[in-house]
Amino acid sequence: MTTTLLNLAWLIPVFPFLAFVIVPLVTYRNRKLSHRLVVGAIAVAFLLGQIVFWTAVTAPEGVLPFESESIHWLSAGVERFKLAVYIDPATAIMLFMVPLVCMMIFIYSVGYMNFGTDQVDPRYSRFFAYLSLFATGMLGMIVFNNLLAFFIFWEIMGTCSYLLIGFWYEKKYPDPNKITPKEAGLKAFIVTKIGDLFFMLGLALLYAEVGSLAYGDIFSHETLEHLATTGFLGTQFPLAAAIALLLFGGTVGKSAQFPLHVWLPDAMEGPTPVSALIHAATMVSAGVFLVVRCFPLFAAVSEFTHIEPIHMTIVAGIGAFTAIFASIMAVAQDDIKGVLAYSTISQLGYMVAALGIGAYVAGAFHLITHAFFKALLFLSSGSVIHGMEHGHHHAHEHEHEEHEKEWFNPNDMKLMGGLAKRMPRTFWPFLLGGLALSGFPLFTAGFWSKDEILAQAYTASPVVFWVLTVAAGLTAFYTMRQLCLTFAGEPRTEAAK
Repeated sequence: MTTTLLNLAWLIPVFPFLAFVIVPLVTYRNRKLSHRLVVGAIAVAFLLGQIVFWTAVTAPEGVLPFESESIHWLSAGVERFKLAVYIDPATAIMLFMVPLVCMMIFIYSVGYMNFGTDQVDPRYSRFFAYLSLFATGMLGMIVFNNLLAFFIFWEIMGTCSYLLIGFWYEKKYPDPNKITPKEAGLKAFIVTKIGDLFFMLGLALLYAEVGSLAYGDIFSHETLEHLATTGFLGTQFPLAAAIALLLFGGTVGKSAQFPLHVWLPDAMEGPTPVSALIHAATMVSAGVFLVVRCFPLFAAVSEFTHIEPIHMTIVAGIGAFTAIFASIMAVAQDDIKGVLAYSTISQLGYMVAALGIGAYVAGAFHLITHAFFKALLFLSSGSVIHGMEHGHHHAHEHEHEEHEKEWFNPNDMKLMGGLAKRMPRTFWPFLLGGLALSGFPLFTAGFWSKDEILAQAYTASPVVFWVLTVAAGLTAFYTMRQLCLTFAGEPRTEAAK
């Protein structure tokens, strides 16, 4: 019975993919049917994900990791690549989080894209098709059993990020220095491809040495010992460390770590549901999940040799620096989504630093908790932006021609103020998300996951501990600054009134 239920994981990415295919071919002109199909598909994926998660949690000892019967899915010369479902604790917890957060974002998108009003987006059905493909990419990356499939679905997500960040590609700004959605999408695509190049090199080196990209082969005791004790290109540097660093290059690009962080703040040019999807459930989570998935390879040098794991020091250093650097940048932002963008970079730095010091469970725990409260913050910020746009149009509805030439930025927190009284249904969720992000003690998930990272950093690396502690203080500061500028005091403009 247990293995039968775990085999349902095959179907989890299939339903969103079918929705992606059907919407442009069949339901494109029927907006209601399009969003119902996409939301229904992710809801089915969510239910299947819950079944797999709880089955994995309650499985008898020895069942996990579970690998289903494989199918031949790709031939290259004499090589035939097999594909199967692979369920372990990392897969199970991601299948709990990803479909749930995606489903909430998809439901929110129906209202955000103005369904049922005369302001409905003309490419409404296309937007939902892209969302469904985005979810397919993340879910496929999670459930299958080899790094080649992982990379293919990874690239699907990269393509979807380009399509969705630049969704409003015709949008222009009076300020020529402000990046447009079309340019932001292209920037995200190109910058992440730099990281993908390192990822590909890591896969090539791994395949050349092992002859397989299946997790069962790569993470076997014999393979890990061989990779840890073999020198890279005849040097003393372990081959496992070289492959791990190349794979980590993919994480640096996808999870916006320094120096490939530059694409993520500009990704805010896409619709707010896209920002939530990228920052919480899919794109940036994928990079950290790559390290989580391949952690046995990263830890092999420490396990099988007495060589100093320099590659882990590099991972922890990049993560810690990114965490504090992005926190400082977030303090200086006036754009409500810009603060959250740099916040995401900082929190991803936390996760990467945790994995670099060997705090595998703490890093994965923060990945899950962060997804929920960051999605809440982005969706709440979208409500604020919609409210400011509505307020601006209402305040100047009798002076439309005079004000239509003036560009109004609904994201600017300096133009807000006093919204707690006018938008209480938005304020309370934003406050709860802000408290979780700040790590408010005892009753927020963010406190427990950050506390676990800091506790392990305290014993593993004092430098990483103090850097992350300062970053945590800055996180609380910029979050409260954002809350005060947006919701406290009196309205500073007619739009906020």
